Amino acid sequence: MSYKFDSLMQILNQLDGNKKITVESLGEDLGVSERTIYRYLKALQVGGFPVIFNKIRGGYGFMEGYSLKQPDLSPEETLALNISKKMIKGMGSGWEESMDRIGKKLLVKKTDLPRHIVLSGKGLAAEISGHIGLIHKAIMNFQRIKMTYRPLSSDQKTKRKVDPYYLFFEEDFWYLRGYCHLREESRTFALDRIISLKIVEEYFIPRNFAPEEELSGAFGTVVDGEPMEVVLRFDAEIKPYLLRKKWHQSQRERELRDGRLELRFRVNGLEGITRWLYRWLPHVEVVSPRKLRNSIRIDLEMALKKYSS
Repeated sequence: MSYKFDSLMQILNQLDGNKKITVESLGEDLGVSERTIYRYLKALQVGGFPVIFNKIRGGYGFMEGYSLKQPDLSPEETLALNISKKMIKGMGSGWEESMDRIGKKLLVKKTDLPRHIVLSGKGLAAEISGHIGLIHKAIMNFQRIKMTYRPLSSDQKTKRKVDPYYLFFEEDFWYLRGYCHLREESRTFALDRIISLKIVEEYFIPRNFAPEEELSGAFGTVVDGEPMEVVLRFDAEIKPYLLRKKWHQSQRERELRDGRLELRFRVNGLEGITRWLYRWLPHVEVVSPRKLRNSIRIDLEMALKKYSS
């Protein structure tokens, strides 16, 4: 083993011990010149060790949060890390590289998920991953974005200027919530419907609100709309499926004498909950509001015509 290697290891151990280390103190400990110590420190930096000079302490040390010590991860923690890496795979090379860097910083042995855990689903398209990165940057800097957008409700492309507020993931898709200058109101945009996107040198004043509060009234991806009370009754045979999870923050449950389950929601508008209701037909009855009950009846009559020919 070379003397240089021994010296480098000794420097690394002192750095990891969080002691105040100076060129002078290292020179005395190793019995070499200050010029040699500078070469050693440069060699460590080139080798990937985050060695920096702390002006406040007046000495060298590792970047905050870095340590040579291997973290004591439990099997459950290691599994959680690997599941996270698997779920983020397909969101783009930038995201995957970030997870790999986290693994390296933790000095966790590279492993894959065990065969008895299966996570299905396709990864994100490269352009969507790129959109997420750009929008995140714009939100952090309070910068406006320009985009060409094609909504699901129309095949017409429109050019929009948007103040981006936040991103959210719902029903297997990513969405952007922001102020649309074209429509002069807050809107929700599906990232997979964005054709082109760029950040512009224009800035906006961020709104003082919590995204969680705004999304609390949304059912699915529909954020806008007047708050409405919805009462639904479901057949007894599908109660176990409904009670597996809480479908909305406002959800209230009541079991009826005939065995049916009554669910009450307070949601913004009816568009989101209408799409959710279709999955439970024919085992659901809309009690109120009357507008939603009539809308479902009309849809069922239209469907019946298609199957009666």
